Amino acid sequence: MTDQVRIEPRGEKFAVVLHHGGSTQEMDVRDTYRDAENFAFYVARRVKLDVYFLGQIIDGRKGQTW
Repeated sequence: MTDQVRIEPRGEKFAVVLHHGGSTQEMDVRDTYRDAENFAFYVARRVKLDVYFLGQIIDGRKGQTW
């Protein structure tokens, strides 16, 4: 698996998961998809990775800051 930030459904909530360097860490769990997406892109900008949901890349804003 490539290094990535993932949004994963957890019941009625959404987890933001960082997979980097062979390890996986759950960063946070948010109540709404939009909130999870915002946080996932925040994390992705910091570590310069893409964000995925259900195996598909979202938007491709790989670490862009504008």
